[in-house]
Amino acid sequence: MKCNDFQHWLLTRDIFTDEENPDVLDHLKGCASCRNLYTIDSKLEETIIRAFHQQEVPKGLPEQIELSLDHVKNPTRLTPHKIVGFAAGIALVVIISMVMFNKPSHYQTLQQLSEKAIVRHLKGDMTLSFGADEIEQAVAMLSQELKFKVILPDLKAQGYVLLGGRCCVLGKCKTAYLFYKKNDKICSLFILDYGHLDFQMAEGSRFSNDTKGCHTDIWKEKGQVYAMVY
Repeated sequence: MKCNDFQHWLLTRDIFTDEENPDVLDHLKGCASCRNLYTIDSKLEETIIRAFHQQEVPKGLPEQIELSLDHVKNPTRLTPHKIVGFAAGIALVVIISMVMFNKPSHYQTLQQLSEKAIVRHLKGDMTLSFGADEIEQAVAMLSQELKFKVILPDLKAQGYVLLGGRCCVLGKCKTAYLFYKKNDKICSLFILDYGHLDFQMAEGSRFSNDTKGCHTDIWKEKGQVYAMVY
């Protein structure tokens, strides 16, 4: 297996179903570059999986679904009253399912985004999936995981030093989470796809907010939304 073949495999693999590939394992033993890519990609995948917590199914929902299926499997003589009741039951199941599994993943306001970013920042979890020395490879992997081209802003002139980062889920949105240091203070930078906003935000526009002892700067640049908390 060559490096190009490995990278194609990495981009198309499914960590839930794909079994270990002997050719891949052999290639990783002798190629440090691809081994590093594999490690970064695996850590990003694991971070996203951990970020989504399985929600408990409401009590009685499985029984309601099973009962509805039994009615379909064993049809009885339908009267108008039974039809109305059956339709209401199905509608209830659908509504509950939609509320559980299709919660909005968009932000209604920048204030809402700011509050979510501050809460995440204050948790102080600096678990890194990649370091600053791996940033080029990591950005490629982040773009693959998040389904948009991640572009890091140029913050060196402002005194920010990149430490590393990982993927996270901010609210219900998959997000790139970068850690910076400035004047001995740790700063959090979240990078989101512009599609996560439910409103129009002009290119270059900025929003600032102070709450819970933190300052947040949010801006749009190159089609992406950046939220810096410090």
